[in-house]
Amino acid sequence: MSPIILSVLIIVIIGINLIFLIFSFKLFSSFNTRVDALTQLFQGSLTQQFLQLTQNVSDNLASSRKELSESLSLLSVSLQDRVERLQSSNEARLEDIRKNVETKLVENMDRNVSVVKEMTEQLTNLRGTAQRIVEISQDINQLSTILQSPKLRGNIGEFQLENMLKQILPLKHFQMQAQVGEGRVDAAIYLKEGILCIDSKFPLENFRRMNEPNLREEEKKKYSRDFAQDVRKHVDSIAAKYIVPDTTLDFAFMFIPAESVYYEVLLNTELHEYALKKKVIPVSPNSLYAFLQTVAIGLRGMKIEQEARRIEQLLLSLKKDFDTFKDRFRLIGRHLDNAKSQFTTADADVQRLDNRLSSLSLQGDTSETLPSEDKNSE
Repeated sequence: MSPIILSVLIIVIIGINLIFLIFSFKLFSSFNTRVDALTQLFQGSLTQQFLQLTQNVSDNLASSRKELSESLSLLSVSLQDRVERLQSSNEARLEDIRKNVETKLVENMDRNVSVVKEMTEQLTNLRGTAQRIVEISQDINQLSTILQSPKLRGNIGEFQLENMLKQILPLKHFQMQAQVGEGRVDAAIYLKEGILCIDSKFPLENFRRMNEPNLREEEKKKYSRDFAQDVRKHVDSIAAKYIVPDTTLDFAFMFIPAESVYYEVLLNTELHEYALKKKVIPVSPNSLYAFLQTVAIGLRGMKIEQEARRIEQLLLSLKKDFDTFKDRFRLIGRHLDNAKSQFTTADADVQRLDNRLSSLSLQGDTSETLPSEDKNSE
């Protein structure tokens, strides 16, 4: 392309752009004029609407202010009325509460006065009870001093054992100081399988010593070993004297009259197993009571069994008597059958005889009427 043509094209393009710019400027000027006119018109309309809206808002605010003032006046009157009613109601309730509080205070004061009076009486009684407890403790100390005698302790244990046996078992099923083998046992219970021996003498001296206060540990262990040794000797003595083959049961009871001593024996596992190995069973008042109840139930069962056997014998005897009565009743039945047969035969004979007699009577009547007929014919 030649430079001349290129220059011409550039000039043409520049001219076109100038023409477009001039046209755009004229259009823009015309648009600005229209926009200014519309803006003025719009501003006038907005000003008028704003003034109208302001007037409306003022009117509405005045009306609302008036209504609000009237509502507030009514609300104030209503609130004042409610406050007055609430105040009067609260005053009445407070008066009721005051009366109730006064009544309860009076009742509580009366109750407290009675409680204080009862507490005073109870304290007086407690003072007397404390005095009696002191006296009882003194008596217990004296009794403890008395019970230091082994023989007296044995008598008390025997007395306790005898009372338990009397309360539970029939008198015919036990005996105190019974002869068993070559010696005497404190109590013997007579059962179906043999004699159950109960010994009530128990060594308590070393047990009492090992439970004394202010003992050193070495002394306490020494008395504990001595107590265990005493129990073993006593177990051996019971096993030797009160387990007699073919006479007694294969075990015996070692009655320990104090529960604390009994638990001491149970806690000593080695000592307890030694007694069971010798077939000597330690029992306390509580455990012996339970065993005696079991024995009593067994004795009642034995009595029921004996009564059942006696009833069985009575039933067998009754059956025998009934068989005899049955044979006799059947014999009477046979006699009655024979009598009935004889009666039937005799009744038949009577009927035949009656028939014959009836026929003879009829014949006699006929013979009497014949002559009269002959006379009539003549």
